[in-house]
Amino acid sequence: MFNITLRRMEVLVAVVEEGSFAAAADRFGIAQPSVSAHIMAIEKEIGGQIFVRRRGRKPLLTEIGQSVLQHAREFLAEADDMRADVVKIRGETGQQVVLSCQRSLANFVLRKDLTDFAIARPDIQLVLRIGKQEDVFSEVRDGVADVGCFLGNEDLRGVRAETIGREKLVLIASPNHPLAHRKSIKPQDVARYDFVGPPPSSLFGRGVSKLLANAGINHVKVAAQATEYQFLREFVAAGVGIACSLERSVAADLQRGELVKIDFAGDELGFDVRQIASIRRPLSKPASDLMDFLRSRHQISG
Repeated sequence: MFNITLRRMEVLVAVVEEGSFAAAADRFGIAQPSVSAHIMAIEKEIGGQIFVRRRGRKPLLTEIGQSVLQHAREFLAEADDMRADVVKIRGETGQQVVLSCQRSLANFVLRKDLTDFAIARPDIQLVLRIGKQEDVFSEVRDGVADVGCFLGNEDLRGVRAETIGREKLVLIASPNHPLAHRKSIKPQDVARYDFVGPPPSSLFGRGVSKLLANAGINHVKVAAQATEYQFLREFVAAGVGIACSLERSVAADLQRGELVKIDFAGDELGFDVRQIASIRRPLSKPASDLMDFLRSRHQISG
């Protein structure tokens, strides 16, 4: 019996539809080797080659690949039907909306908004799922969540997205850092020092790297990585490196003087607040009400 996951079926279809392994990787926000690994796993399972790989040219389906593709599309269509049925049943059995939210956004930007929505709408059960940016995207795409919210300046493919706000990011350091008390620091001077931050391969890490590069801070030297703010904060406070962080997330530490904001003379650093929904499934009334509520709180329409 074949053991091929839904995710691998989606990757296979994406390679065919996008025309390359690299483009398929972009669709899912993953590295190209991960796409190759999914395809190789399918090939190992079925005992045959799916694509004829030619350097620099579009991958071609083999005869086996064409058969697998047909079944993959049927399998994905059945999965979509199942999701639609679950959404329908959930809607009939009670008013519920599931929101998948990036951790820093939930903790420091939307916390009061979400609490106010829960209080104002006791008729709707709000289910909040908190995780990484990748989690938000996959949960909305896979039907686990109705709505997603994340920080970023680029749209993610495969979902319907709108910008509802803008959040400022700042460069922070230890009070003992050489740049701590200097004024109007140029990008090239900041780039001389080590940084700490999210993994560069993550969606958020890539977004931060691009933001810094656009501001003139190129070739960032990463001294340490952390996926949780608490650990990143400890690294910065200990003098391991500079961090680029959401201003709201560091406000308390800046006020107490445990961290300092670098007086950066480059372009302002910031991310859009984006909310997303599936392009495959109709939006439920509770989900639509939540999106309207968050949009009204931030006064920016998509």
